[in-house]
Amino acid sequence: MSPRRTPPRVRVVKVRLSGDGDGDDARQVAELLAWLLPALSEGRCQVGEISAAYPNRRGADARRYLDLYLLDHTPHDHPGDRPTGAPPGQVT
Repeated sequence: MSPRRTPPRVRVVKVRLSGDGDGDDARQVAELLAWLLPALSEGRCQVGEISAAYPNRRGADARRYLDLYLLDHTPHDHPGDRPTGAPPGQVT
């Protein structure tokens, strides 16, 4: 019998992007992240829905929101355990 694989744990990171004008700059950055992050992270980081532009309270700028989904494939003994060490690609 093969070892049982546990499904990855999904962690959510809330991101706010702010840009000039109507939020088009923030949209372009969000779309670029959605396109690049899965490939750069070998599928471990994915972008969820990108919000519509919301005007900032001060100034003429706009903001957008998105969720990043981090897939953690490391086995955990306890639900609160976190992996230790540097993130992939970072030298310790």
